Amino acid sequence: MLILKEWQNLVPSLLLSLILKRFMKKRFLRHVAGFLFSAALTIAAAQAQQLQNYEVNYNNGKVLLNQQRYELAMAELLPVTVNAAGNAYAPEATYLYALAALKAQKPQEAVLMLQQLKAQHPQWYGMPDAHYLLANALFEQQKYDEALAELNLIRAASLSADAETLKRFYLIRLTDRKQYEKLLQRYPNDKLVGQLYADKLLAGWYKPEDKATLERIVAKFNLDRNQYLRADALRKEAYNVALLLPFQLNQDLAQTARKNQFITDLYAGMKLAQDSLSKQGININLLAYDTGADTTSAKQVLAMPEVKQMDLVIGPVYKSTARLASRFAAENNVTVINPLSQDLEVTGNSNNVLLFESSVATQAQQAATFAYQNFSPKTAIIIVENKKDDTTFAHHYRQQFIKLGGRVKTYRKINSGQAAATASVFKGLNLADVGHMAVFSEQMTAAVNATSLLSGEAAKLPLITYDKWLDIHQITLRQLDRLEVYFISPKYIDKMSPAAAQFRQKYLEKYNLPPSVYAYAGFEMLYYFGTILSAHGPAFTQSLATIGVKPGVFYPGIGYKNTGSPQAEVRKDNQYIPITKLENLQLVVVNPVSY
Repeated sequence: MLILKEWQNLVPSLLLSLILKRFMKKRFLRHVAGFLFSAALTIAAAQAQQLQNYEVNYNNGKVLLNQQRYELAMAELLPVTVNAAGNAYAPEATYLYALAALKAQKPQEAVLMLQQLKAQHPQWYGMPDAHYLLANALFEQQKYDEALAELNLIRAASLSADAETLKRFYLIRLTDRKQYEKLLQRYPNDKLVGQLYADKLLAGWYKPEDKATLERIVAKFNLDRNQYLRADALRKEAYNVALLLPFQLNQDLAQTARKNQFITDLYAGMKLAQDSLSKQGININLLAYDTGADTTSAKQVLAMPEVKQMDLVIGPVYKSTARLASRFAAENNVTVINPLSQDLEVTGNSNNVLLFESSVATQAQQAATFAYQNFSPKTAIIIVENKKDDTTFAHHYRQQFIKLGGRVKTYRKINSGQAAATASVFKGLNLADVGHMAVFSEQMTAAVNATSLLSGEAAKLPLITYDKWLDIHQITLRQLDRLEVYFISPKYIDKMSPAAAQFRQKYLEKYNLPPSVYAYAGFEMLYYFGTILSAHGPAFTQSLATIGVKPGVFYPGIGYKNTGSPQAEVRKDNQYIPITKLENLQLVVVNPVSY
């Protein structure tokens, strides 16, 4: 009984203990659950913060990259390149880091980051651009074989022309014959590799034992036999080029230095081109003559027997001496290049006188052709400043647009000096059923009225105008970016390109000054015609039709073939006009050369 009683007394205690344990267990579990929930919230918050950090770093990096502050951009983008869960910015951040590294002249860092991108994000939509950028970085390291292999991975048609341009730029500068011959063996079916090798043979590498190789390349890639296999192309060791420029050395330097700076810059650019051509085996004897600013001195120089024997003459500059140069070219069968004029009249009746620039007529006609081909419907409004240069431009534009089949609904002249009247013209325009608007005026009043009209009524209506609008401070680049504004940019140079950056560095090292637009033009001019002299000889004018329009070193395109004619017709001025547009505040060429 005692035992039973004790057991009866013990049972409530046991039950109480069990209940207490169960309660404590539940309480513990609730504490654990609460802790885990709290921890989960903390982790989620941390992850959200990290994702937010990725976004902030990514956006900062893009801004710094656009500002050309490459080292800072790399520092911002580096944390975003990690392949972490939820980090959707990683692939593009990796690409942008590599781009910043390459522009900061750190190609090895660019290569490593792009290799990481290929390994971690092989399906990224921007992989064709990554292949292109990696090839660029490898070319910078003179790893030509690897770079060409990378370019061969690009299947995007939109990048094919850029890839060929990149390949051409670096292979032209490869002066090691044995190294180039290895590439020829490695890529026997690459037409550009073969053609450039043939060009290098004609430029100075050629030996009698190369005849069979040259004939095989010409046959395989269907190259022009008259150009590559003619006997005289293989004999010329150097070409004599005369520069007839108004250095005015007999004048007071203090008075003429600033006025003649453009001539000094032009000549300095040519000297660097002479050095670059020499490295390619193309030897140019550059002979400078001071023609002053009058016809008398120019006439004296052109009468010199040595000048009459030149392979090419560049200059004179001024229109007053144009007739002398035209007559000289015809009488002596020497090609003369006017380096700066945009007036076709200076070429006279001679087929041997060419403008290096595009004439005003060509600029207007090519712009009208672009508008007709790209804007619909095929109708236009043309507003033109009532000044001779603008009305001349508008005349050629209107004539070409109508010739192609377009219709000009409205053609109005304005005087921007009369602000109220100008504003009234723009306000009175009927934009219905208009394919595009063309405004040919450099004046701020016209630009502000045109952009205000489109911003309010037709932000998507294409507007084509001069690239000088980019320098009108009353209109921001962001305003122009938001609108569909296309700029006629005859002297456009992508100064961020590898070629321009390399030139700028060499120019600074040699002259302790940054290059001007005339320095770029001088280099491009001599390099272009020096290469043609080497390939076609002094009588090259008719060969310009077969050469066609191709990218230059800095210029998006150079060529004298009439692009509007199916026949091989040579024109007297550069037939390619870059049309540019702002995209994310960056000026891009929207009509790149394809070849």
